[in-house]
Amino acid sequence: MITLAPTHYEVLGVGSSADTNTIRKAYRRLAHKHHPDVSDSPDAHDDMTRINDAFETLMDEARREEYDAMLAGAVRETIQEHSPKNPVRIKLVKRLYGHKTPVYAVSFAPDSGHLISVGFDNELIWWAETGEKSRQAKLESGSVSVLKAFAEDKVVAAGSNESQVNVWCLDQEQVTSWRGVHEEWVSCLAISGDGNSVAAGSIHHHLRVCDSVTGSARFSLRTENSSVTAVAFSPDGQFLASGTADAKVAIREAKTGKWIRTIEKLRSVVTAIAFSSDNRYLAVAGVDLSIRVFNLDTGQLIKMLYGHERPIEAIAFHPNGWLFASASRDGTIGLWNAAKGIGNVRLEASSRPISCVAFSADGTRLAASGQDKVVRLFEVTAVMPG
Repeated sequence: MITLAPTHYEVLGVGSSADTNTIRKAYRRLAHKHHPDVSDSPDAHDDMTRINDAFETLMDEARREEYDAMLAGAVRETIQEHSPKNPVRIKLVKRLYGHKTPVYAVSFAPDSGHLISVGFDNELIWWAETGEKSRQAKLESGSVSVLKAFAEDKVVAAGSNESQVNVWCLDQEQVTSWRGVHEEWVSCLAISGDGNSVAAGSIHHHLRVCDSVTGSARFSLRTENSSVTAVAFSPDGQFLASGTADAKVAIREAKTGKWIRTIEKLRSVVTAIAFSSDNRYLAVAGVDLSIRVFNLDTGQLIKMLYGHERPIEAIAFHPNGWLFASASRDGTIGLWNAAKGIGNVRLEASSRPISCVAFSADGTRLAASGQDKVVRLFEVTAVMPG
């Protein structure tokens, strides 16, 4: 039996929607009873410390919002490993061996369902359902860090080397590529949902979006006074999010770069970003090992999730819009519920960092890989809890 510490609301004896006047009255009532000056209890000092902490947190609007998000991300009940309440079931079905170097990206083709992975040596592998290699391709020059598969055997890959961005477009057996040389050091890349655009962020405060085929710039802008550390397109191509070293995320129109909103309720450098399939949620990972889930329309912080012991490298949403996966340098894969209800799972996958995760278009499979060069394929069942 696991005994959970009482929440701040439980300590003060108020509901989660209590206003500041109600909280203040509850604090005064408890202080008159538990303060060491009036109580003979040997636990009076500890009791008053908990009461003060609860009061100070709930009376501060920003701290209360973050605390509520932490509660929403925590499991507030004892759950058996095979509890029927758990809406997520996952099973490792295959380990795919074939890469000679660490794997940086994985992606499923939306029509055929074929899994494609790419290693540090720029070798792409197409995997058959049997787990055998069905095709291989070697991309010349540069190094691939992001990859996205599309229908009709099309693939877009991109990578950067210091100030040079490399993009490859594969259409069946035909490969076209371009190199863009910029004055800034590129730190992160993302490919749009339709494969027509590539976003690049730099440590010198620049964000640039280019045509994936021609390399021509769609727009380029400066991001105030901080390095861009993560970028992501929404699946429908409507939005572009850029995370920065000053713990902010800017939401922009993906086609024009027009600013929409800045999310500032973060505590650390942003390491990964992902949009849900329905544009309802934005998941943001930070160096503080948290994953914060925001309402994309309002920018409101909904959940704070913890579980990884080292920085999070990548995040990917399931097609259902509420489940998402995370890849961490601690060698684990996280499965998280962005909506209400339980369903958080952490899988011990490797002794080496996991760099990438991706769901299949039908949501039945999850692929993950990283520094140990092994691509892991999982079977996923996700049922939204009532």
